[in-house]
Amino acid sequence: MKLPFSFPGARRAAPPSAGPADELPASPPFECTEREIERWNAEWIEYLKREWELQLTPHTDYPDKPPLPDSPLGLLQLRLGHGWPIALYADRDALEGRRVMEMGCGCGNLGKLLGRYVESYLGTDYSTLALKIARLVSPPNCAYVHVADRAGLAPFFQTIDTVVGRYFWIHQNFQLAGWNLDFLALFLKPGGRLYADFYWPNPAMEQAVVFTPDHALSRAYPSATFRYTAEDVRRLIAGRPFRVLREEISPEMQRRYTVLERLPDR
Repeated sequence: MKLPFSFPGARRAAPPSAGPADELPASPPFECTEREIERWNAEWIEYLKREWELQLTPHTDYPDKPPLPDSPLGLLQLRLGHGWPIALYADRDALEGRRVMEMGCGCGNLGKLLGRYVESYLGTDYSTLALKIARLVSPPNCAYVHVADRAGLAPFFQTIDTVVGRYFWIHQNFQLAGWNLDFLALFLKPGGRLYADFYWPNPAMEQAVVFTPDHALSRAYPSATFRYTAEDVRRLIAGRPFRVLREEISPEMQRRYTVLERLPDR
């Protein structure tokens, strides 16, 4: 078992519990268990205690439609009325008038804002609670389907132009990231783009627990991040129908933003 990544100038994270007893069970999206659903519903109840006002605000309370910035890094800071910056890395032409999907959509905070720019939006999540809220706060061109609902998701296979995610890939080890890439490959058209936000720690910033992607998910540190190098990304997509179009490092956001292209099936 590898220890959390550390580097000069950063606070070293506490060592994880040793042995298989610390491993947090996980399943591929279509095989999501009731225990995982309950776990994520409980997580969202805690989030709502702190963030209920923003999470429950409907899309109609955001009347603005500013133009999308030309730069993907510029999009990170875009605000639509009150609330947080949109915090999304994506190219404008991958969003405007496109069929967009988000993995890990939560309560629809992104979907309810992107709905005014995209042709359609599909959000998926492990939490049934979050999806119910998302349906209440989003515009009609947004659909929300649970990750294990194969029948509900099948009509979207090979229809998606762009897959986006926020605060998502930073928490994926190799096993989980691989499962999610296999899942998302079903939805993307050939030539479609996937925008991933891999974690890349800034040595000038204090760190919590950071693992290498070979590390198992941890019960003790369920919110740990996984540090991906460019070589790690290449290992992740090896044998899968993706190629790297480009990557961009953001020291401020502590991200290795990676754009993947969906290749045609052989």
